[in-house]
Amino acid sequence: MNHTVLNPTQEIAPTVMSQARQPVVDFGTRMAHASMALAFFVSYVTSESEYWRLVHVYSGYSLATVLAFRWVWGWVGPASARWGLLLRRVAMWRVWVTKAKQGEWHTRNFWVGASSWVLSAAVLGIYAFSAVAIASGWATYNELLGDGWLNDALQELHEGLGNAVMAMVCVHVGMVVTLRVWRGPQALRPMWRGYANTSGRG
Repeated sequence: MNHTVLNPTQEIAPTVMSQARQPVVDFGTRMAHASMALAFFVSYVTSESEYWRLVHVYSGYSLATVLAFRWVWGWVGPASARWGLLLRRVAMWRVWVTKAKQGEWHTRNFWVGASSWVLSAAVLGIYAFSAVAIASGWATYNELLGDGWLNDALQELHEGLGNAVMAMVCVHVGMVVTLRVWRGPQALRPMWRGYANTSGRG
């Protein structure tokens, strides 16, 4: 029989570490998130300039590439990156509406869940509007509908979708800032470093 007495820190330290840092967002999702933000920002700020048109076009191609990666990653990546998880979160709107009607809107849990829903819905909107904006932009640039009014209408659609994506980005960023003020650095840590601090120390 082994009577070796372990130092208490040898047993406690791994447990504390596992509780303090819980992986939440994988590296692929975080890189796609950052790359999409950069590509969309460049594409949006160059959208009204003929001088920067090629930059706008290639930033759009970059956005398409990242979006394609994210699409595949949503099927083959880890559980936290799967489309099913995002869609289930968005489908939770019925739950929050029901809870609001039941008078639970003044509880902390309600707002934590509702803020998660807003973030998820904004992300889904960004993906959806970006995909159609990229397709319409590509068709416009290559004049698939000729150079007449149809192409002009498609150009208007492309610009409208770009503004819709920006609106979703503003909702997303606004909610992130709100969570940062409300819950502290821990609210941003999952997307920044990939883990959540469960030790309760922020």
